Amino acid sequence: MSLRDRFRPAEPVAADPRAETRAAQALAAKRGRSVMSGPPAAGKAVTAVLKPLLKESGLGLNELKRRWTEVAGESFSRVEPVKLAVGVLTLRVPGALAPFIEMQTPLLIERLKVAGAKIKSIRIEQRTATAPKKPNIRPLQRALTSVEEAALAQALDPVGDPSLKSALMRLGRAVKQG
Repeated sequence: MSLRDRFRPAEPVAADPRAETRAAQALAAKRGRSVMSGPPAAGKAVTAVLKPLLKESGLGLNELKRRWTEVAGESFSRVEPVKLAVGVLTLRVPGALAPFIEMQTPLLIERLKVAGAKIKSIRIEQRTATAPKKPNIRPLQRALTSVEEAALAQALDPVGDPSLKSALMRLGRAVKQG
């Protein structure tokens, strides 16, 4: 076979109209699926930012009490920090909530460490529930007259949300009383 014969174009082969489709299907079946990793954990990013800032000073008991709901989260809002000594945080917990807090101790310790508290373990004191705090709402000095009440209700007719309307009615009564 001469060199010229080797590089001579081959005879065109009649194209099968379904060959392209079969080839695409075969490639799709054998091709690996791209795997996307999940987003990075936000806790790790926050820890990386906060740890250098809070290394020098640990979170003290008073600061911990003040920021408790913010640091620990809503699920621990009924728990009260009582004592912090040598890395052991003592918590006052209502009796029925104690098993839940006991199970969530590792999560709570991690949240406290991220916030800058130097906590090694948590001790739980079961106590009866404390009395709820008094609301920061002062009672009305006088009731509105029926004319004032009707005018306020008429002004708030366009408001569709019942809870918003109720809040605006309370605000209007407080403003009207003086």
